[in-house]
Amino acid sequence: MKEQTAHRPYRQRRRAAAAEANTERILQAALDLFEERPWDQITLAAIAERAGVGVQTVIRRFRTKDGVSRAVNAWVTPQIEDARGEPDGRDPGAVAAALERHYERWGASTDRMLRQQDASPALAEAAAGGRRAHREWVERVFPEASPDTIGRLIGITGVELWLVLRRDGGLSPEAARSAVADLIAATLP
Repeated sequence: MKEQTAHRPYRQRRRAAAAEANTERILQAALDLFEERPWDQITLAAIAERAGVGVQTVIRRFRTKDGVSRAVNAWVTPQIEDARGEPDGRDPGAVAAALERHYERWGASTDRMLRQQDASPALAEAAAGGRRAHREWVERVFPEASPDTIGRLIGITGVELWLVLRRDGGLSPEAARSAVADLIAATLP
């Protein structure tokens, strides 16, 4: 009996590590699919197949597609915050560089989520949370700005302008960064 007890924690740790690895694969697979396809074309079966697990594993962990979406949002939020960082608001170039890092990695998926927010309660929650987080970030980066200036900076530093500059304007990341830095500098007192 003691011998089994001695081995059990090892097996439990191995099992926990395997479960965590499965969860990570499921989250990455779901994120990849969310970036590739419209919401209505993503199924739990497609997520499971991409992750290399059974669909029952996905259902057991997340229950629904909205459950997977909420988990993906919780999983990527720290990654998004790390990419954006907390630049010194007195340096428009540093703020624009932080936005470039952030939007070059997360801009397209953020845009897709915003465009589909009416398709799912989880996407609507993520969009509202993203807007709230962006406002809070602007307020932290520019603590001395007036409410009117904060409103302008929210627009200038938002994903929508970045994507207009990159996609519609045809600007390189460096040129978009420079344009955003110029707009921030022109807005600050």
